[in-house]
Amino acid sequence: KNFLFKEYTHNYFISQFSKPYLSIWNGIVMGGGVGLSVYGSTRIASEKSRFAMPETGIGFFPDVGGSYFLSRISKGIGLYLGLTGKVINAKELVAFGLATHFQYSENIEKTKSRFINNGFLPNSQNIIDGPSKVLSNLNFIQDTFRGDCISIMNTLKNSSSEFAKNTYNNLLKRCPMSLAITVELLNRAKKLSLKECLEMEYQLSQHMVYRDDFNNGVDAILVSKNYNPAWSPATIHDINFAEINKFFEPLIEVLNLK
Repeated sequence: KNFLFKEYTHNYFISQFSKPYLSIWNGIVMGGGVGLSVYGSTRIASEKSRFAMPETGIGFFPDVGGSYFLSRISKGIGLYLGLTGKVINAKELVAFGLATHFQYSENIEKTKSRFINNGFLPNSQNIIDGPSKVLSNLNFIQDTFRGDCISIMNTLKNSSSEFAKNTYNNLLKRCPMSLAITVELLNRAKKLSLKECLEMEYQLSQHMVYRDDFNNGVDAILVSKNYNPAWSPATIHDINFAEINKFFEPLIEVLNLK
């Protein structure tokens, strides 16, 4: 509770910071690292960028304001990223508006120095990158990643495309309750401010971290690394969706963000 209180409060303070805040994504940017950087006024991606919100794989949900920024990416992409934990590159980061600039890693130190010393920021360089399966399947993602997770899974299961099959198999490995919670979370977040989203996530977090799914997921993926968590409920079809709203009920004191 104390950790997440400080983390979410810090995320909000960054978003409200009055001075220029330069975030450099020159490597792995995931989970909590996203929360420390995505609210920067400038966000530079490089060819080394690997960005993801992978929390559904450990029995949690895309937090640190993930409900806010994911719900605002068009064409169902935000929900796709939140459910699948898909790792995306610089080309995709720029396309989805998550990164504001692109620079090759060899130019990062010079770019950082010039920004710090005189506020100068160069124009984005052209990204030379290979084809993107996400970008080439935008229409399918838009048509699929909407509604509830049952309909999403059914659409994926019934599709003959290789992209759909791979996505379906990915989601089968993720925590069913996390998938259902994430769909509801992003739907609620669409009309909320960042402050309201963080408040919502904080209450939700205290319901989620004490579930066996979270303990099992963290152990299977991060500790013992057997990559075989035992989820309960075991599938999305075993979830009582009428109970989802209970996870969003206030449980502890609010963050009280100003």
